[in-house]
Amino acid sequence: MTIYLLRCTCGNCHRMPTESENLCCQEVQQVIRRIQQIPVPPICMILHPGFEANCLNPYTLQNIHNIYRSDYGPLRRRTREEQFRHLAYRSFVSWCWGFLGRHVRVVIPSCVVSRIRQEFPDLAGCYVGFRPPLD
Repeated sequence: MTIYLLRCTCGNCHRMPTESENLCCQEVQQVIRRIQQIPVPPICMILHPGFEANCLNPYTLQNIHNIYRSDYGPLRRRTREEQFRHLAYRSFVSWCWGFLGRHVRVVIPSCVVSRIRQEFPDLAGCYVGFRPPLD
């Protein structure tokens, strides 16, 4: 098993299984731009006042689920936590990058992934992780 170095500068990242997933919020320009939009920028994206509202609030995620269903059909996730994790990741990407298009994926910073997983855990601890787009 390969151990990847973690380049965290925000203090909230956790080691992820692949090198590309070991990314700090302070390394991603789209995330930094969002962080710097408030008068006193936090050191980490998970401390941004908009993060909880956009990515962790279950009422927001229920609304996002309704929009997702109208655009793409049913969300094929088994548990509520799995659904909310998926929707929280999508919401974060939309918030920071905007619309990316079909099959376009970006790596979400480790601190953000870890915080979403903390809020909506998989009881068995089995997470999919980043999957590159299919060609």
